[in-house]
Amino acid sequence: MCFMAIESENDVLPLDDEFDLSYDELHDAFESLYNGFKKLGYKYSSLKKIYACLLVEKNALKKKAWIVIDSDKVNQLEEKNKALKKKVDKLNTTLAKFNQGFKIFDIILPSQRCVFNKRGIKYQPKKN
Repeated sequence: MCFMAIESENDVLPLDDEFDLSYDELHDAFESLYNGFKKLGYKYSSLKKIYACLLVEKNALKKKAWIVIDSDKVNQLEEKNKALKKKVDKLNTTLAKFNQGFKIFDIILPSQRCVFNKRGIKYQPKKN
């Protein structure tokens, strides 16, 4: 890690012989820098974990968005759905006509006379 400081013309560091700090002062300054570094390290690691979670969430949302954005397939499915609805309606009307015809046939059939007795075939219904 590199630390940089912007120096202005007014903030010029004194020469080494003018910069007299004791060992304790240097040690305290180093400890404060080290503590600041630790805090930044913890913050960096927590932000890195948050970034990883957000990256996973982003990929999941991309997959969902891809499904929604793929409008060509949606349009095709809507067209197929409309065609199938028309087909179902036609089949329902055909079935209704067939059922109506079947009901009419059931009404007409018992009123018919047996043709076999007139011709002498001697038709006898089986009795169970």
